[in-house]
Amino acid sequence: MNVEQLVAAIGALDAKDALVCKLTLQEWKSLAPYLSIRFLKIGDPLMHEGDSDREVFILADGELEVSILGNNIATLTPGMVVGEGTFFSGAPRSATVTPSQPGVAWGLNWEKFDAMTHKHPRLAVDLVKGLAAVLAVRMREALLVGQFT
Repeated sequence: MNVEQLVAAIGALDAKDALVCKLTLQEWKSLAPYLSIRFLKIGDPLMHEGDSDREVFILADGELEVSILGNNIATLTPGMVVGEGTFFSGAPRSATVTPSQPGVAWGLNWEKFDAMTHKHPRLAVDLVKGLAAVLAVRMREALLVGQFT
């Protein structure tokens, strides 16, 4: 999996909570060394409800099921972000996220993000703007359906 495939997945996503970043392919290539790649296996959770690891993921390939207390609440497709709440807040994860198809996710942990802000501050700000927009849309949707806790 290369960064071009990640950028293509982000660009192809047509969803209210899509990651809208103004980063070019070359800029994503500059950020790639700060990202980790996770190869996803069906049923092997990417994250667990209650965990507090500060890492955000962008799904490049596959499908993820999001569940709270064992109840599925969302399905994520390529280009979607997951884990943004804990990434920014440091609070425990509110959901478990499990692959329902094999795939690939790119992760950014807080320490690497901090290093990125020093080396590529403008790119880091652009990424944060996109992640914050995802978070805002999801919070609004959660409030509207009564899922906000």
